[in-house]
Amino acid sequence: MWYWVFLWCLFSSLFVHGAVGLLMLVMLQRHRRGRAAVAGVYRVAGKDMAPLEALVLGVGQTTFSMVISFSRILATL
Repeated sequence: MWYWVFLWCLFSSLFVHGAVGLLMLVMLQRHRRGRAAVAGVYRVAGKDMAPLEALVLGVGQTTFSMVISFSRILATL
C-alpha cells in the first residue's frame, strides 16, 4: 500500500511542478523586467552566456535544489 501512495505522490508532484515550471518559463519570456533583470546581471558582470554554460548552470541548480529538498525531507521523518 505504501508503494502506491508513494507513486501517486511522486507523479502528482512531478505533474504540478512541471506544469508550473512551464508556465513560469513562458511568463518570464513575456515579462520585460524579468528578462531585463537576468540579462542585466550578466551585462553588469561583463559576461556572455553560451548555451553550454546555460545547460550546466540549469542542471547544477536543479541538482542542488533536489539535494536540499531531500535533506529537508529526511530531517523531518
